[in-house]
Order: sequence, then structure tokens, then C-alpha cells
Amino acid sequence: MTDAVRVDSFTYELHGADLVVHPDAPVDALHTVRLPLPSAWPTTGRLVVRASGVCEQPFEAALAVDRVTLSAIVPATVRDDLTFDVELSVPFAALSALAGDPRRVDLLVAGRPLQLARLQLVPTTLSLEPDSFELREATDSILVNAPERQLFDLQNPEEGFWVGTGRWRLRLLVDWRRAPDDSPFSLDARPADVGLRVEHPTFSSEAVREDPSRRAGGRRTYTELYVDTSHPSLGEGVPPEGVDLPLRIAVSHPLSVAPVEGLDLPSLRLTWTRVVALRLRDPRPSLPTFRRLSGVGIDFGTTATVAAFTHQGYRSLMRLGSPPDARTNPAENPTVLLIEDHERLWAELSSRDATRRFPDLLRVVQASHAAREKLSEFPNAVVTEIKSLPERVFALDQAPQLRDREKKADFLLDEPRVRMVVRAYAYLLGRAINRPGQEVFLRYWLTYPAEFDERARALLIEEIRAGILLSIPEGISADEVSVQMQATEPEAYAAEVCPELAAHPAFAPLLEKFGELRFAVFDFGGGTLDIACGRYRPATPEEESASGCTSVIETLQVAGDDHLGGDYLTHELVWLVHQHPEHLPEMEAREVPMQRPVTIPENKLARSPQLYKRSLAARQNKVRFQDALALEQVKFKRANEMARVDSLVARRLDESEVALESLKSDIPGVQKKLGTHLEERVRDGARQLASMIASTPWEPGAAGSLAPASGWRERGVVILLAGNSSRSDYVERALAQALDAPDLKVWTPTDDFAPQGVVRYETPSRVERGAEILGVTPKTAVALGALRIANRDVHLVRAAQGFSFFVGDLRGFPPKFTALLPMGTLPQNPDPFGEHYLDFGPWNGQKPLRIAKEYEPGRMSANDPRIISVRPEIPPEAAGRLYLCPSSPTSVMVHLVLADGATVRAPLNLAPYFA
Repeated sequence: MTDAVRVDSFTYELHGADLVVHPDAPVDALHTVRLPLPSAWPTTGRLVVRASGVCEQPFEAALAVDRVTLSAIVPATVRDDLTFDVELSVPFAALSALAGDPRRVDLLVAGRPLQLARLQLVPTTLSLEPDSFELREATDSILVNAPERQLFDLQNPEEGFWVGTGRWRLRLLVDWRRAPDDSPFSLDARPADVGLRVEHPTFSSEAVREDPSRRAGGRRTYTELYVDTSHPSLGEGVPPEGVDLPLRIAVSHPLSVAPVEGLDLPSLRLTWTRVVALRLRDPRPSLPTFRRLSGVGIDFGTTATVAAFTHQGYRSLMRLGSPPDARTNPAENPTVLLIEDHERLWAELSSRDATRRFPDLLRVVQASHAAREKLSEFPNAVVTEIKSLPERVFALDQAPQLRDREKKADFLLDEPRVRMVVRAYAYLLGRAINRPGQEVFLRYWLTYPAEFDERARALLIEEIRAGILLSIPEGISADEVSVQMQATEPEAYAAEVCPELAAHPAFAPLLEKFGELRFAVFDFGGGTLDIACGRYRPATPEEESASGCTSVIETLQVAGDDHLGGDYLTHELVWLVHQHPEHLPEMEAREVPMQRPVTIPENKLARSPQLYKRSLAARQNKVRFQDALALEQVKFKRANEMARVDSLVARRLDESEVALESLKSDIPGVQKKLGTHLEERVRDGARQLASMIASTPWEPGAAGSLAPASGWRERGVVILLAGNSSRSDYVERALAQALDAPDLKVWTPTDDFAPQGVVRYETPSRVERGAEILGVTPKTAVALGALRIANRDVHLVRAAQGFSFFVGDLRGFPPKFTALLPMGTLPQNPDPFGEHYLDFGPWNGQKPLRIAKEYEPGRMSANDPRIISVRPEIPPEAAGRLYLCPSSPTSVMVHLVLADGATVRAPLNLAPYFA
């Protein structure tokens, strides 16, 4: 107390450039405060003393150290209640001579000293300045392992953030120099407190938050912030040219002080401050530009998804995250979703509406390569084959049971959850296409398999559109966004490859002879086999006037097998290994379950049927067998052998683990069985292709025939191999057999021999004038073809779709399958009875029709697995003469004329029998 002034509390602060060192609580006269005096600070730093208390009247004060006045005399701020605050400042240059021993510090009031506390300034080489500062946007890095955007990108006037794109996660990274070993001070890099303030008159600081649970220390300060670009305060405050969001970040750290015997040393805190300007942009002024942008072609595949668009005149392929190695095509994004917390996922997606977009899925899901890498470790949390989920749940009643990774909680994928899974993946896909603060694409053209359940297709298009819409900034109306699914995958592939082949000199003779390029696409993908036959030809004047295109892809016939693809083959190989006679006894004895492929009929008479029921353990074993035995590679080359393992850890029915020893036995026997199975399965697809080529009406106005397919070359047909699984050398051999072409050799554009009619169009990327010209693969060509269709580079038309099956009877002796209604027959109106009905001869209600997707005249007996028996819905006792009329590509009208002239009619849809 000095006269009428009483100091109640005070503190010391050492100020550097955007740095403050101070006791972490007010001190009193009993303390000795030790503060560091960094060698880099004397010219820039200052000592600040703040004192507060009570007085009777206004006064002025100065600061003295060891009775030497060092500060200017300043007036105290005195309030009406006579409480006061005073701040006194001393440059470091005036203190450097006083460093070393503890010094007395006085507040001089009217020339009389009032002791505050003792102060010791300790010279140190410790740098209290951060060595580096970085703020990175990590939202998509967390979701899909995408590259992070750095502070430069976030401040870029041409990038930054679109307003109305939800929460963006920022990672704050600050590095510090190592403290000298003899330093009396030690900095804890983990933040003790983080303060955030938006320094803008209309933008609220509520738009920026820190996640304290993410704080970390060590040599680096780390925490995570998020910027909510959909915060209401940002809605109308962004001009057309964009605006900076000035963000002040203040972070404090504990600064430990080495103890000194006999002294009560208060703990210290270091607080540093940075101001960064994050660029905000309103997408609405750019809407006319977005309308002019390219469309986006998307191949939403079973195994991988590819998206293609045109950027600044060059075709580009979207990347959804970073691939794990250089061998993986970065444009082939796995159609895979890892579910971290299923309850949060359902809650977040179910709360969305048309105006509130960009759901917060951070640490709720991961997708693409990031999710695929977790498949072997967490197979029950990873959703694969997303495209086939709707059909599995709707048609096959196979709702998968899964277990999320974070809570290890089980859940079933019923229809509402299947919808959310598709929507979540499409949303992440849209995020990758519509880059932050840059382009927003408004037109999307998706492909679908040739054989696809209509209800499943309707669900996919609805939820993919909903997911993509979630990735569009909220200021853009949903009416601006178009998502269509109107081209099959083989048609899109033809749209990409046929224009390139037509321009290749090797195919000039075909174009001169036929005036068009006739194609048959054999799209052997991860989940489906799709086949399309058609013509690439000049557009008619009417077609050119309607579409603006000078060339046309005309589809004559489309068919396929939605259970013949690379992933199905791999699963079947896993099944065969598990069921091998040398292995099965151990599997049964140790109760090691296995997920049954959908292509393997359920056998209720099998031993230990509990091993083949759907279970988490069976799903996990499927992944472990596949990875440990390298079965994915076996299907590509005959020389690729199953990996030899002395022991494989599998999961038992009770979810305990056991080491299997039998898998090292009879490797040659297993290898032979796998090779034989692959040959048979691929041959099924090759024979279907041959049947379609034979039954396709290649000449305008002509009908298909049942002639052998061996004349495909004379008809000018070029077979195009699409899909990654088409790279298998099993495909080349199967096609040679099915097409009766033993000399067949697949041609690629880089080969130096003449094409023989079968093409796998694959080109490497190249650089022209400093720009990369995109290469094409059997997989990426589908998305690139969809892009051509979306951008009206080529027009897609379809001839009347012919009937998709062969329907007939067993005739002759010994009886063989005879196709009376051939594939490719054009559907007719079944209402009037007439000559368009095919005469099947005498029939009765107990006799089945025989249906197949391929046909080998005189070679298919009653027990051929390719033939399915179907009984029409006519009375068993009815007898007469049967007539059939194809009423659609997959259905017929059955017309039975009884002996008395009465008739019985029954429609028959054949598609479900081949699902």
C-alpha cells in the first residue's frame, strides 16, 4: 500500500513478435518470477507489467527495477468504483543489463516504491518462436486418404472454399526447435488452450471451432479445427469476387521452469498468435460457367468406379483418394465403404434435406482406396459390391450382416440402409469431382450393367443422384443438377473405342467394305459379364439434326450375366480351396466357416451346413483365404499359382481363431481344380457371346439366325474386350474355342501384327505440348465412353431390342435341346393371335419349356446346366397345341389352343429364372 493505492493482483508478460510468456496465474510479492530472455528478443521484445487494485483518486505510475526507473510514467485507468488497471512496458534493451540475478520490481506512485515481486530474467538460447506454421485442409484426407490442401490453397483467391459446403476439417501443425539440454525452460508442445476469433464485422466466430480431443504434442503442436462454410452468418456476406475470412488463432502452452531451492517459482505459459485469411467464395455468380462445363461420365462399377470429365480441353479421370502403390491405377477407385460408426451414419444421412447438404461424415466412414486397405483387417466393417447390394437385398433376400469398426456393433443392411450406403459413396464421389472453390459439374451420365434388376437400377439412380446432390454447394438449386443412367456399360465402352478403331489404318478395309464398324463388346468386369452387339456408323440426316452428332452407336442386342465377373470367380476359387478333399476335413473338425458364393446353390444335404450360413466369421475367412493364398492373381494367368502357406489363421464359428495346417497339402491338385473351374466359367461367357453374334441381325432389316458363330469375321464383326477381368489369358483361350478360331490372338494398339478380330483397346498416357493425354484401359474406357455420350461426341441409339433367350424343347433321339424361339427375335404385340406366334406343336400343362442363354445345335442334352426348365402357368390337365410370342426382350405370351378350340393364355417373364 502506498498512500491511497493498493495493488491486489499483477502479472508479468514478456512480449515477442506475436508471442507472450507469462505466469499462468497472477503473482504476489512473495514470489520470484523466472522468465526466459531469449537471445533473439532484445531488439524486439518488451516486458509488460499489468497491475490492478483499488485507489482513492487518479494517479500515475512507472516501473522500477532495483530502484532504477525503466518505464515511462503512465496514468492508471481508474473506474467509477475507484478500481484501477495500469499497464507498464519496458523494452528488452533496457533489461538486458539486469539479466541474471533476481531483481526487485517496484511500482512507483508519486515517486514512492510499491514492491510487486522479485523478477529473474534468465538468458537462454532456447527459441520460443515456432519453427514452422502450417494449416492444412484434411477433410477428404480423413475420408478417402486424398492429398491435403495447404494454407496457400485455402488462401488462393481462385480456390479457397465455396460457401454452403458444410464443415471443413483443418489440421494445425506447428514445429518447434529442440531445447538445449541445459535449458532451465521446457516447452510442452501440446496446446493447453486454443482461442479462435473471426475478425470480421459480419461473420460470426461461431463458424470456426476447435476439437480439443485432437490435441497432441511432442516435437510438434497439433490440433484440429473446422470451418463451417454453411454457417448462417456467412450466407449473404460474400461478394461475387469472394472475401477473406480473417481468423485469429491464439494457442497457449505450459512452459516448465527448472526448480531453484528456496524459491517459490510460479509456472509459466507461452501464448502465440497467428492471423490467417481463409478465402470464401459464393458459387452462384459462377453458375453460367458451370452450365457450360463438360458433363461427367461415370462407370459405377462393382469393384471400382471411374469418373471422367473434360478439364480445360483435356479429358481427365477423377481420383477418389490415393492408391496404396504405384501398380494401382489411381483412376480406378474401389467401390468400397468402411463404416466406422453405423448409428452416426444413419443419423447424419437421414437428417439431410434438399437445402442442407454436405453431411459431416468425418470419422464416420472411409471410402475407396482407404477403405479397401482395411478390408483384410476389418472385413466385417467394409461394405464391398455396393452396386449389387440392392439386388442382393431385394431379389435374393441376402441382407449382409456387418460390424462397424469403432463401436464393434453389429447391424444389417436392409433397404433403407442400403440406400444410405449408396448415397454416402455417391456423395464422396461428388466431393472428389466438384473440387473445393473451383469447378462444380452439373451433368452426370452413369452406366449400368446389361443384365440388371429394374428395381435395383431405380434405387441406384435415385440414391446416386441424391448423393451427388449432397456434394453441390447449397446455393445451387437442385433443378440445375442432372443425373441420368441411360447407357449400358458395353454401349459406353463401344462409344469410346469404336471412334478410335474407325480412325486406325488397320481397320480401314472393314470400313470400306461395310461402311460401318460392327462390334461385339465382351465386358468382363468385377461383378458382371455384359455383352452388346451393334454398329458404329454415320448418323442419318434426321439423327444428326436431332442430336448434333455425325456418328452413331447403334445397339442391336444387349445381354449378359450378372453373376459372372472377376469378383465372383475369386470367391468361387476361395470356396473350392475350402471344399477341397484334403482341406475340408480340417475345416469341419475345427468349425471354420466359409461364405458361400451366390453362384453356388445351397445344398441342404451337405455335411456341417452351419459352416455355410451367413456369418461374420465366414465373411472374414473369405477375405483371409483370398489374400493369404493370392487367389485374386490366379484367375489372370495360368502360370500364377496359389500361394503356399504353412499355416493360415482362420476364424471359427465361435469367433475364436485357429491355425489351419492342411492348406499346404495337395497344392498341385488344388491348382488343377482351380484352373479347370476358371476355364469352364469363362467358357460359359464366351459361348454366350458366340450365341449373340450368331443371332444378331447385322444387316438392316435382317433377322438373326441359328447358324454357327464361326462366320463372325466374314460378317465384319470386331470383338472388343472390356473390363479388367478381360485381361485374363483364360478369356483369350475361351473365345478361341467358342468362336471356332484356334489361331485367335488378342490385338492391342501397340502390337506389331495385324488384328485378327479381337481387340483389347489399351493405350498408355503420353505428353503432347507439355500436357498429358489420357491413356485408356479396358476399365476406364467405359467412363470415357459415357463422357463422349454426355458431351454429344457420339449419339447412342438402339434398334428394337431382340428377345434375350433361346426357348425350345428336347427333341429327337437321343433328345437334344432345339431352340424354336431364337435369341434376337423381335418382340411383337401379343394381343392379336396371328402368324407372329411361333408354333411349338402338341403340348400339355405338365410339359416344361426349355430356356437357355446360349445354344449349340445338336449338342445340348437334358442334363446340360445351361438349360433351365420352366412350366408356364397353364392347368396341368390342359392339352392342345402351343404357340409362343415374345412380348418383350425378357417375356413371352404362352397361347395354348385346346382340342375343342378353346384357348388358354399366360404371360411368362423369364428374367427371374436367370437372376
